[in-house]
Amino acid sequence: MENCGFGYQNRVLDGVLSTDVQADQLPVGNLTIPQGSAAVAWRVPGTTGTLTLTLPMSAPLRVFSFHRTNLTDVAQGTITIRNAGTIVHEWTGLFGVSNGQALYIAPQAVTGDTVTITLHDASNPDGFLSLPLAYVGPLWQPVRNFSTDSTAGFASGVDEATALSGAEYPQARWIQRKASIAHQSYGTAEVQTLREICRLGTMGRNILFVPDPASDVPAQDALFGRLSGGDLSNPFGPADRRALTFTLTERL
Repeated sequence: MENCGFGYQNRVLDGVLSTDVQADQLPVGNLTIPQGSAAVAWRVPGTTGTLTLTLPMSAPLRVFSFHRTNLTDVAQGTITIRNAGTIVHEWTGLFGVSNGQALYIAPQAVTGDTVTITLHDASNPDGFLSLPLAYVGPLWQPVRNFSTDSTAGFASGVDEATALSGAEYPQARWIQRKASIAHQSYGTAEVQTLREICRLGTMGRNILFVPDPASDVPAQDALFGRLSGGDLSNPFGPADRRALTFTLTERL
């Protein structure tokens, strides 16, 4: 088990995106839109597509993920990272899709300026791939892990009609995963990073949270969406331990 990780430096928003295939009106550039709707996704007309991300300069990269997708649990991926034309990292395997999320975490950060990701999901019943959200970038991990006071749950929008007999007829419109990430042991040296994460969350930037990057299926509990933070406190006096609770909701 590793300490939890936050992905807040999304290089998908910094670089140039290109692909070998895209549906009309649903181009690869839609990956820069913060909403997770299939109506503003990158759509691959078939079951295989390749995404290339070219960065303006080399940057550390460790996490490669897609969210709110229609990928099945047997979807495969190939990720190639190059730096100045030289391959510095390459991976091929099952993407470990869970909750519509495909997530690969490299053993350690790799510095590169070009990322190529090929997705292959031959048994997808839709006959196409829908990929609304993506994160490519580093993973920041605090020195100490989050608290067991943290919680995870769901928010939902439900229209409900009640008959004269009292019978209830709920109609679910959407279900959204959420988490309350409590941490009581941030160090003073980590405060500036926390402030930057809060600032980006306030601006509407999607933030990735991975409870255990060493998990066999990290996508199972990962969450990518809107983040807000409470007040940073110092409940333990002179000890180098700061407390802060983040609220994170899946981006729909």
